[in-house]
Amino acid sequence: MAQPINEGSPCPRCMIGYMRSIGERKGGFSGGKALVGAVIAGPIGLAAGALGKKKITYACNRCGYTVEK
Repeated sequence: MAQPINEGSPCPRCMIGYMRSIGERKGGFSGGKALVGAVIAGPIGLAAGALGKKKITYACNRCGYTVEK
């Protein structure tokens, strides 16, 4: 079973280095959230589809492997 990747967790590729966060961004448009928002709040609810989850990019300090979570 794969271990969750967080700050300081071992690298899943090289198993020697440790993961560190190197950046974050907001996720993209979600059609499902836009549909639910439109049903609940009308046209203004369509804006809910633009609200995304925060994505964090992690990189191994030894091999450079990167993953976005």
